[in-house]
Amino acid sequence: MRRLTHRLFSLLAGLCCLAALSSLVPLSAAAQTVRWDPPAGQLGYNQVSQISLVFENCEPDGAPALPQVDGLTFGRPSQSSQTSIVNFSMTRTFSLVYPVRPSKRTAIAIPAFEVKTDKGNLKVPAANYSVGDATVGNSGVPLDDVATAKLTTPGDSFWAGEVFPVAYNLEVARRYFHSLASNIQWNPSPLVAEDWSKPDPQEGMVGGERRVVSTQTTRVYSKQAGTLTLPAAGQMVNMIVGSTGFGLFSQPSIEQRELDAKPLTVTIKPLPPAPAGFSGAVGEFSFKSKVVPLTSGVGEPITWNIELSGTGNWPDITGLPSRDVSNDFQVVQPKSKRTMKDGSLFEGSLSEDVVLVPTRPGSYRLAPVKFTYFDTKSGSYKTVSSEPVTVTVTAIPHPVQPPPNSGAPLQFSIKSQPENPTASPLPSPTPPTTPENLPLDPLLKSARGFVPFKGGHFWLVVTVPALVLIAVAWAILAALRSRENDPQRLRRAAREKLAELLAGFRARPEKASDLSAQLEIWQRGTAALWEIPHAAPGAPLVEASVNLRAREAGPVWAALWSDADRALHGRDRTLPADWLSRADAALQAVRVPGWQPASLFSPRNLAPFLFTLAVLLIPLAARAADAADAYKAGDFSTAETAWRKTIQDSPADWAARHNLGLALAQQDRWAEAAAHWTSAFLLNPRSDLTRWDLALGLQRSGMAPPELVELSRAEGRFKIARLASPGAWQAGLISAALLLAAALIVLLLQGYRRAGAWARPVALITSLVAVILAASATLSLRAYGTLADPAVVIVWKTSVLRSIPTEADTTQKTSPLSPGSIAFAEKTFLGWTRLTFPGGQSGWVRTEDLVGLYR
Repeated sequence: MRRLTHRLFSLLAGLCCLAALSSLVPLSAAAQTVRWDPPAGQLGYNQVSQISLVFENCEPDGAPALPQVDGLTFGRPSQSSQTSIVNFSMTRTFSLVYPVRPSKRTAIAIPAFEVKTDKGNLKVPAANYSVGDATVGNSGVPLDDVATAKLTTPGDSFWAGEVFPVAYNLEVARRYFHSLASNIQWNPSPLVAEDWSKPDPQEGMVGGERRVVSTQTTRVYSKQAGTLTLPAAGQMVNMIVGSTGFGLFSQPSIEQRELDAKPLTVTIKPLPPAPAGFSGAVGEFSFKSKVVPLTSGVGEPITWNIELSGTGNWPDITGLPSRDVSNDFQVVQPKSKRTMKDGSLFEGSLSEDVVLVPTRPGSYRLAPVKFTYFDTKSGSYKTVSSEPVTVTVTAIPHPVQPPPNSGAPLQFSIKSQPENPTASPLPSPTPPTTPENLPLDPLLKSARGFVPFKGGHFWLVVTVPALVLIAVAWAILAALRSRENDPQRLRRAAREKLAELLAGFRARPEKASDLSAQLEIWQRGTAALWEIPHAAPGAPLVEASVNLRAREAGPVWAALWSDADRALHGRDRTLPADWLSRADAALQAVRVPGWQPASLFSPRNLAPFLFTLAVLLIPLAARAADAADAYKAGDFSTAETAWRKTIQDSPADWAARHNLGLALAQQDRWAEAAAHWTSAFLLNPRSDLTRWDLALGLQRSGMAPPELVELSRAEGRFKIARLASPGAWQAGLISAALLLAAALIVLLLQGYRRAGAWARPVALITSLVAVILAASATLSLRAYGTLADPAVVIVWKTSVLRSIPTEADTTQKTSPLSPGSIAFAEKTFLGWTRLTFPGGQSGWVRTEDLVGLYR
């Protein structure tokens, strides 16, 4: 003990000297440098690796501007820092770790460049890397052996303008496949192409090995004839390259790889010489014509509708053929209506309604309308036409005879009253017409709803509290069990008992009559302290037992034991005068080890936790008032401004959303009102007000997103989903996880024998309730679908989706955006918002055309 104390004192003295010396001798710092680590080596083709930009004794001043490197893509960096002291020389390093992916099989050189640091501009030396074949993790297995991708078409030659399918086929060995990490990256130019279909990976046997097969298709056509090369396509895939941890706590190690399909060459054949009237349509089409009515009067309108429908190169079809009519008709300029199939660029219809107003009576023949297109199946031109129609126009409509003795003509002929009025039949009763729905009254108090969590964050909120609760409960129970099983616990208790006994001897020496009883207690305590395995040991056994733990103390305790035996069983029942001081000194020299926290993890303390876990897993597998006053006074614009400010400060206030919708509806801005009412409904679907708002908004605005229509009808699973908001259902999942954790804790109590037989049925019932709650919440969140994402927005007006956030560039690709479209808002830029749609399509749209449903 003295040697240990001396060593500790020497160590502390050395540390103090070192601290004093460091205060007198300043640590020297090396020069500032910036370099790549590693500066050279090999990278895998299309394989994500990491290289570090290391700052020594300095830090970057802002984000470094990296040079453009042909064939090398830099990702978003992570940060790390470290400080080291060697021979009184301190070095600080700050590292930016970049994920990089080479896209060419050539040597890659990162040129030297300057970077701004907090110590000034520093030059980064060049770095050179070679590019080899990508491997799967550290296995050395080439990527091409376990994963392939290729483009396929149903043939190798097509007509110019012919729509043909292109398939991207992906195969990955099942033991390496984890998930798809991105959409297909493909630039179809100069082709006209649809979006890729959604991925649906399936498992199958390929070449005697189980593989995951994913096939996605699109359709394209080429306007120009000649030899055409379909560009290469690529997709990022998460692959399992190993695992970390062990047992129940193991998890796979994931790396991303890009699988590229090689370019594909096809032949585009030119069309044969075209006949007169050919407008460039290629595909399969049908033609319809309808005239209503066939008999009309002068000045009464006649509608002539024609419709072209089918599959083909619709982007190149600009309009319908012209029609010839007599000069005796006034023609109202037609408006074409193009309707495309959902998600399709090449299937749709085009219709026109021409209104003819005759000015003269007579019989007129409307000539057939002809449309010529190229049929790709027969390889020839075809012409479809409507049937000729004859329209009869009378001079005036049939006159209405006025009743007798009437001085002015009437619009309707009314029969005169019969002579016997009592015999006339009574008119049949007519039910009253139900009035149209009107907006309700505004709410006077603010009311907030649940905003759902983001996808990845939500599962952390679900699992982490439950796991922490289980871990804390297990740690407490294991600690209690460890203390109970501690072999030194009885020795510590015996030492404390002996100390109390000797203190009683010193405090009450006059009670010598109790000496025998006290000595017997002392001997029992001594036997427990030294773990003597005998009911009535003698001095030799006492000395041998003590020597097993403290060799120098054996004779001392043996002598004390002998003196106690003589006082108990000898003729002179007295103790030596110095016995109490010797017993106290001997006891003070005894050091019993305390409880060791590491014993928590011993097998006998950990086993009940693992057993209980297995048992559980087997069976379960004032502004508002001002706005309301303005609304009641008819100042809807002022009310709108006030409620917009409330929503800006508190986006989850569903009452403010409801009130804002009312103010907008009073201004006949039904579409924007419907968007805010949709938000109010998602924040609190249990309210009758929000349900009324949703139905009224869909009715008046004409918007009909399938998700909202089904929620409005409340049929099947949507009836259950409407019982709570998406955020509340997520809270239900969290509660289910906590209930499962509570069930596990109850079984832990039983495993550690701190609960009776009631524990198992209570745990099973709690688990059953948790499973039912989790199933209901999961089903409801699936019913809400995209509407359960906090970034979801709704397009409330007809807009345009653009490739880049500007209206100045007229050459960019655009797409019409219908009211009621549901999308996710990624980021904003100068009044523009980038949207991502569930199908993977993305683009920019004006922010004022959107309403965020949760923010």
